[in-house]
Amino acid sequence: MSYDAAMSLQLPGEPRIRLLEILLAVVAVLGLCALGCATTSQAAPHRDEGAVFVVRTLHASGLRFGTDGSTRALWGYLRTSHRLVSPSSARPGDVLFFDTNGTGDRPECADHAALIEHVSRSGRIAFVEARGGRIQHSFVDPARPDSRRDEQGLVLNSFLRPLRADDPPGARHFAGQMLCAIVRL
Repeated sequence: MSYDAAMSLQLPGEPRIRLLEILLAVVAVLGLCALGCATTSQAAPHRDEGAVFVVRTLHASGLRFGTDGSTRALWGYLRTSHRLVSPSSARPGDVLFFDTNGTGDRPECADHAALIEHVSRSGRIAFVEARGGRIQHSFVDPARPDSRRDEQGLVLNSFLRPLRADDPPGARHFAGQMLCAIVRL
């Protein structure tokens, strides 16, 4: 039996796939891989540990959705599928978004995410975040975004970004200065 006879299931008028064409296609793909054109490392999203922490917590509470692990993807999903709320309406379980770059004129959402754990009567928000490889408790006071502490020494706004020598004038460092959105699930 010849090779052509073994291919009897081919439909009339259907083009035959030739071994040479397959070989050329494999060589082309391998050549692109060797040049780096087929790698995904440059296109991979930046996975923010804060976003990963928030996503895992929300999944553990029963909410089902998928993201690529980046804060931008989490922000995109939550802002379109859930409700944005004002800081005065914030409550435990809401998701906070921050702009931790802190160098623009105003915050751009979002490159860091956290979960609200408590809101005081004065409006100071205690939140839980993953940063620097640790889960930590931090604070934001939307009514006093430029103040680090109150008159009694209570922390109003945690540092979300260290001071850097090359910071432009007016760079933001406190959580209140970087808060850009709160989302209610």
